[in-house]
Amino acid sequence: MQTFAVIGLGRFGSRLAATLAASGHEVVAVDLDPHLVEDIRDRVTHAVALDATDRRALERQGIDKADAVIVAIGNDFEATTLTTVTLKQMGARRVIARAASQVSARVLSLVGADEVVNPEDEAADRWAHRLLNPQFINQIEFHHDHSIVEVAAPAAWIGKSLVELELRQRLKVHVVAIRRRGEDRQDRIELPGPQTPLAVGDILILMGKDEDLAKLPRE
Repeated sequence: MQTFAVIGLGRFGSRLAATLAASGHEVVAVDLDPHLVEDIRDRVTHAVALDATDRRALERQGIDKADAVIVAIGNDFEATTLTTVTLKQMGARRVIARAASQVSARVLSLVGADEVVNPEDEAADRWAHRLLNPQFINQIEFHHDHSIVEVAAPAAWIGKSLVELELRQRLKVHVVAIRRRGEDRQDRIELPGPQTPLAVGDILILMGKDEDLAKLPRE
């Protein structure tokens, strides 16, 4: 189980917090507006009304101890920036900040945000998948509860062929292709044969149900 803190409970933040909590993880939901906090209280682990730019208030709630903190304050760019800077100064291990524009995204990256999300480009559901499955390099949802993902070949799979791994039989996932770096240091997409051994650096492109993909090793 991971611990997440979501600061800002507008449409994006509240949906993200509820989705993460519904997946069985500990979620602390934060907003300055007590009405928004009350609305989500029953759908998360803990909900609290506080000023996220106040370092002492964040420390009292242990927000900086979360595995990831998502700053989703919305259109208040000053509050978003100050909160991001404060969290990084406190030693938060991973801070994801919501940006309202490409310019604000660049600024948030400069002040220390580990990742920046633009809600116009990425839906809350996609970020929930990314947070819950950090082993996925990319994830594309192509049908309800089904996705295509890119994942680095786990160490335990290196040197083994697809026949030996029996991914389809054991894990119910299908290997679509392998992204492999050639001697010229250029990535190429290869269609794997059943006897193809996996090598260090291989990126597997897999297809399957989300619940089955989530069971892949996280090495």
